Amino acid sequence: MELKQVGENTHVIEGPTNLGVYVEGSEAFLIDSGNDESAGRKIWKLLESRAWNLKTILNTHSNADHIGGNAFLQKRTGCRVAATRNEAPMISDPSLEPLFLWGASPFKELRGKFLQAEPSRVTDFLPSEGPVEGTPFSAIALPGHYIEMVGFRTPDDVVFLADSLFSETILAKYGFVVCCDVAGQFATLDRIETLKAKLFVPCHAQVATDIRPLVAANRNALRKLLENVLAACVSGASREDVLAKLVMTYGISLSSVQYVLTSITVSACLSFLADQERLSPSFENGRMLWRQKS
Repeated sequence: MELKQVGENTHVIEGPTNLGVYVEGSEAFLIDSGNDESAGRKIWKLLESRAWNLKTILNTHSNADHIGGNAFLQKRTGCRVAATRNEAPMISDPSLEPLFLWGASPFKELRGKFLQAEPSRVTDFLPSEGPVEGTPFSAIALPGHYIEMVGFRTPDDVVFLADSLFSETILAKYGFVVCCDVAGQFATLDRIETLKAKLFVPCHAQVATDIRPLVAANRNALRKLLENVLAACVSGASREDVLAKLVMTYGISLSSVQYVLTSITVSACLSFLADQERLSPSFENGRMLWRQKS
């Protein structure tokens, strides 16, 4: 785990999930904390080696790979933890995440560290937009991927984009990525395309000065996904039928975790297409079926 300076006071810790560090004097602000205690320990050693005191962790959202280091870092340093109001409950009680994704008490395979981090105490609520009190950041609303995700702009004009964009490598491997609000995701992509900044830092893609090509790739993937969902519903299909057709179309290797992540994305697509009056639900033989509207 290495620290890469990308602005006068802004640094990026590059890895499976890119993290941010902003330094004021001897105080450090951390954007997300990685996926587990091991990540937290590595971050702490990085900060300690530079005599930086961790003041606050700002969580973009509550997925486990963004909050997994919180518990260790908060216990070790006494730092504050900030999150938006609608993401905060899952950070304080991460058992809510597999519950949310499964829709009921989750079975054992869904309670691993990939979906369920260690709990940490949220001390501050972030605004979804505008200046973040007590920090040098401005928050940027990034709806779509999760419940109330935000990004951040640092004073030296580096924008952290959380999980609003994924690399073309990830898109090529999976075909589509997790989304719980399709309309929000389209709005976020439109907004990012017009954002001006010296540098952009997505959590799951390379740091870039021009983010527009990646925006286009993510928008195309989402549009293609919607087309495939519509095609799956020509003669009527349940949510499970749609999921199965997408798994076959994209060659997805299912696990319990991959299943619930794919399922929430399918549900988001069905909701979006129903609100657009392109699909409608009906009930036959004890099943909810989705059909294209004529």
